Amino acid sequence: MRLSSPRARIARALVVVLCLPATLAACASVAPSGLIAAARLDPLGSDPQAVSVGLGLPETIRLRDGDATLRIAFTRDGADAPVVDETVPLAIVEGAGRAGAPEPRAGERIFLAGVAPQEAARFRAAQARIRALRESGVRGTGTLAVAVRGGCRTGAVPATLPTRTFLRTSPEAGFATLTRSPDLFAELDEEAAAGLRARIAPCRDG
Repeated sequence: MRLSSPRARIARALVVVLCLPATLAACASVAPSGLIAAARLDPLGSDPQAVSVGLGLPETIRLRDGDATLRIAFTRDGADAPVVDETVPLAIVEGAGRAGAPEPRAGERIFLAGVAPQEAARFRAAQARIRALRESGVRGTGTLAVAVRGGCRTGAVPATLPTRTFLRTSPEAGFATLTRSPDLFAELDEEAAAGLRARIAPCRDG
């Protein structure tokens, strides 16, 4: 996405990167409320600690601190590599019992992910570097991406992988449903689905 684009265009880019890894080409249906919420997000001006992402996964799946990351990057037009590229791990908590958290469905566990205070300074510094480039007239393409890169299971690999994602753009706002899928496995080709199943390893403590 281009950081110079209107927020409505940024919203559509954000929807894609909030899907689970290895499933980006098979992202679930997008909720209108999610597009509206993402359109409110200013990638260069938003306080990283004010933005929260929610993930609804089968109850046998576990996520922990660092299993999800937030990346901000900027690549000059015509360049192959980003001139600014910062990725910070996200702190993850279970949504159960937390005020304002999305309500889980039957068989679903909600996780909330956000930038920890000790990581926020690095992210803000990257935002500032990109703003300085834009203000000096440098044109390019920006990336704002949330990726889930870890996780484990407490039982067998689930037969289906229903998922929902949520976005909250400020502590005062509610979580808006961003995407939903009844089964991400079914949206992948056979080889990709097998690879995703193989990567959902057993939890060491359960």
